[in-house]
Amino acid sequence: MPLEIKIVRKDAGAAIVKVSGSLDSETAASFVEQMKAVLEPATKSLVFDLGNLDYISSAGLRAILTAHKFMKDQKGSCAIRKMRPPIRKVFEIAGMIPADIAESEKSADIFLDAVQRREAHKRDDISL
Repeated sequence: MPLEIKIVRKDAGAAIVKVSGSLDSETAASFVEQMKAVLEPATKSLVFDLGNLDYISSAGLRAILTAHKFMKDQKGSCAIRKMRPPIRKVFEIAGMIPADIAESEKSADIFLDAVQRREAHKRDDISL
């Protein structure tokens, strides 16, 4: 499956990188090349949205972790969100989920779950 990357700039210092398809030895070089537009000192917040990523190899892991290291060296933040279970398992097996990435995803998930529960409760609350 081909790799698709969509870069969404929230502002000059923040970007979301939506990755779909396969991030493997055949597509990692293209991924790294496209990330050059995002990995610059002005970027202070980087989020990888892996919700549509179907497959990741060690080359893909290396590319994401290189971006994470760049952000850390620049005193910026880097997070991964929406990791599907098979993708998360690859990161876990490789022992390559940095604590700050995993924690940021966990915190975001807790927050989003709370918002969804609150909104569902509002819909169910019928006042007469």
